Amino acid sequence: MDEYWEWFCSIPGIYRTQREILLHCFHTPEKLWNATGEELVYLRDRGCRWIQKVMEYRKVCSPKQAAEARRAKRIEFVSAEREHYPQRLSPLRDKPYGLFWRGELPPEDVRTVAIVGARVCTPGGRTAAETIAREVIRAGGVVVSGAAYGIDGAAQWAALEEGGKSYAVLGCGVDQCYPASHRQLFERLAGQGGLISEFPPGTKAMPTHFPMRNRIISGLSDVVVVVEARKKSGSLITAEFALDQGRQVYAVPGRPDDELSYGCNELISQGAGLILSVEKFVESIFPENKQKKKHLPADIALAPAEKLVYSSLGLHGKSLWELEENTALSLSDLSDSLLSLEIKGLIRETEQNFYVKVK
Repeated sequence: MDEYWEWFCSIPGIYRTQREILLHCFHTPEKLWNATGEELVYLRDRGCRWIQKVMEYRKVCSPKQAAEARRAKRIEFVSAEREHYPQRLSPLRDKPYGLFWRGELPPEDVRTVAIVGARVCTPGGRTAAETIAREVIRAGGVVVSGAAYGIDGAAQWAALEEGGKSYAVLGCGVDQCYPASHRQLFERLAGQGGLISEFPPGTKAMPTHFPMRNRIISGLSDVVVVVEARKKSGSLITAEFALDQGRQVYAVPGRPDDELSYGCNELISQGAGLILSVEKFVESIFPENKQKKKHLPADIALAPAEKLVYSSLGLHGKSLWELEENTALSLSDLSDSLLSLEIKGLIRETEQNFYVKVK
C-alpha cells in the first residue's frame, strides 16, 4: 500500500542508502512498520545507529497520519511501485523510492531538457540559458532544473514566460522555498509545471541534499544542457549522473581562461555535445520540428548592414566595439542596425553596449 511507502519515505533524517538497508532487512515498508522493538535494537547495536530515527518516528507518526499531514498541505505522493511513477526514473538503480510533488510530474510523451549551470553566472550565460529554454518550449519540449540562483532560475523563468511548462527538483521538501527569494518562481512552477522532491515535507535545504537531487534532475530528462560551470560544480555532478543514466549531455563553450567556462569546456573535451547555435541544437533534439522553424531572411527582410551585424552575433554577447571592428560599419550605421534588429526581436542588449542573438 502507498500509505506504508509514504510513511517509509517520510522518515526524517535518513536517506536512500539507509532505506535500501531497511528494505533488505524487512522487505517491505509495512513489515518495517510492524517490526518489533527488539528487531530494530538488534540493527542499532550492530552499527546502524541511524535506526534510532526510525524508532522515534514510529512513536510519533503512523502511516495514516503521514498521509493526512501531506494531504493537508496539498502535496501529492507516488511510490516507485505505482504505474504513474515517472517512467524515466523506473530503470535507474538508485531511483527514489517515492516522490513528493506540487503541481504535476513531467509528461512521459514530451521531450524533457534539463538546463543547469552556475549560481553566480555572467549576463551572457544567463542570456544563453534563457534563449535555450525559450527555444525548447517553442519546439514543444519542457524544461527541468533546480530553481537555484543563476542559470537554473533564469532558464525556468524563461520557459514559464514563453508559456511553457517547467519542473524543479528540490534539495528540500516541496513545502519549503530555497532560496527564499525565489518564492514567486516556486509558485509559478507549482501552477505551470511542478515542484518535485524525494525529501519529505518539512525537510530543510542542506548542502548534502543537492548532489542527491541532481541524479533526479538528469533522470527526469532526455537531454542535459550545462551553461557555465566551474571546475568543481554541482552541474558537473548532474552531467556525470546523466552520462551514467544514458542521457545526452550538451555544453555551451566559453573562453579557455574563463573560470566559469572550465566545466563546460571540460565536458566538451570528454565528448559532450557542443552548442554553438541554439537553432541547430534544438533541431538536433527535436528533428520532427525542423520544418516548422523560421529561417532568416525568408521570414524577416533585413537590410545589408543588418544582415552583416546579425551574422556577427552568436550565443555569447559581443560589445559594440567588437561589432564595430568585426563589421567595419560606422558607429552610426552600426547603432541603427542594432536598434532595428532589437525592434524585430532578433537580438537583445544583455547589458550596456553588449548584444546577443536570440533567434
